Amino acid sequence: MAEPGNTTVTWAERMELLKDSAQQRVLNAPMPTAAMEQLLADGKADALGRFEGSPVRYMDRWWRVDEPGWVALDEAASAQLDLHAERYRAATAATTPAGAAPEEDANPAEIPPARPEAGAA
Repeated sequence: MAEPGNTTVTWAERMELLKDSAQQRVLNAPMPTAAMEQLLADGKADALGRFEGSPVRYMDRWWRVDEPGWVALDEAASAQLDLHAERYRAATAATTPAGAAPEEDANPAEIPPARPEAGAA
């Protein structure tokens, strides 16, 4: 039996504390660009879209590109971005034909000018 005031910590609890500590260190330090690119290539992280500066979801947080590398958003900002990401994905799915892979977002310089349809006033 443990002495009063001296709680016994199980091995599983110690491992969970170490995991949480390691996760906090990762979330609080900028991640090098090459590391995030590797996580994306390995399928361990997911980009919101295929456009420059697209936020990336990794370790239950959204990350944004910044000067020193990738920076994790805090929990509140990640939760807010989750809502926007769902809306973005729904809009993308609604405009993509069934069975077709979504195309890379268009470069505005490559979009032809709008032309009125024949007979339009």
